[in-house]
Amino acid sequence: MRGRVTLGHQVYVAPFAELDGSKNAILVGNESDVQDSVVVDATNGAITIGDQAILAHGATVKSSAKIRTEIGTTGKCPGNDPRPEVCPSFVGFNAEVDGAIIQKDAMVGHLARVADGVTIPSGRKVRPGMNVTKEDEVTIKTLAVTDDDRKFMHGVVEVNREFAEKYALEAADNVRGINNNPSTPPFNPVRHLPNLCGAETRDPRFRNRIIGSVKMEDCLSQLDKVMGSEISVRADEGEPFVVGRIAEISDHATFHALEHKELNLGRDGQYGPHSIVHGGDVPNDGVITRTGNGVTIGAYAVVFGSILGDGVIIGDKSLVQGSKLPANRKIAPRQVWVNDKFEGNVEW
Repeated sequence: MRGRVTLGHQVYVAPFAELDGSKNAILVGNESDVQDSVVVDATNGAITIGDQAILAHGATVKSSAKIRTEIGTTGKCPGNDPRPEVCPSFVGFNAEVDGAIIQKDAMVGHLARVADGVTIPSGRKVRPGMNVTKEDEVTIKTLAVTDDDRKFMHGVVEVNREFAEKYALEAADNVRGINNNPSTPPFNPVRHLPNLCGAETRDPRFRNRIIGSVKMEDCLSQLDKVMGSEISVRADEGEPFVVGRIAEISDHATFHALEHKELNLGRDGQYGPHSIVHGGDVPNDGVITRTGNGVTIGAYAVVFGSILGDGVIIGDKSLVQGSKLPANRKIAPRQVWVNDKFEGNVEW
């Protein structure tokens, strides 16, 4: 964090997030979270992030000259919310908000973008990959927020509020490098150290964050060769993670899972810069997001709650969510696949 950055109560700022308030102020409200490798850049104007705002892994929030950038500060919450003045808003994986307003109870889908001067109103969610550049596109590029969406957002707020409390209790050298997860009784009560090539390992000096019940085939000396910088492998929510021998992980890649979900990644995987592999419910298959051997996931690509066969290639800036891809399947760059269906292209 740099410059004028103000955080509210129970705010979780994850590894390698960057909040740049060196030119203008950034205000983050209570119970919000700024997840791994998120960028909040107030170079061109102040940014206000309200209560219970979720900035998911890899999201970018930036300001435009003379245009307000606000998330979760205006609009209204659903009538049945227990606290009608407070409800979540959401910016998805590798999405971008540039000088826009995202109201309470509104969402920006994964790999979507909202441009300067646009408001996403309460109760609407931008479809994944869409680029909303003007107000008259809002209706055609958004859908209604559902009860399942609201349940998901409330769950994310609860988990990250727990992280804000429990990580704050950790010693300084426990929140760096290769280390234990904190004890979070609602979903992950047991502390674990990562296991690297058969041995429990703790190294707070390592440049990347590897946390919790992570079993990796590579030893630390090999990880030092194949991993870039500012990479998160966080089994502090969902667990366990099992990771085969790695070919390459580039800078700012993130590996995480929802509570009670797992990751199982095959051998010789290649993961591009800012790529995200996230565990979630796999339709008709349970709780383990997994990949085969020799899988390639491109720059800024997102894999969420899916199964990839051997040799699958995911092109740069593509989304694969809730899908099962057979061996050697190739997804072209900038495509959106949800529940095994092609939903369109990433527009920006």
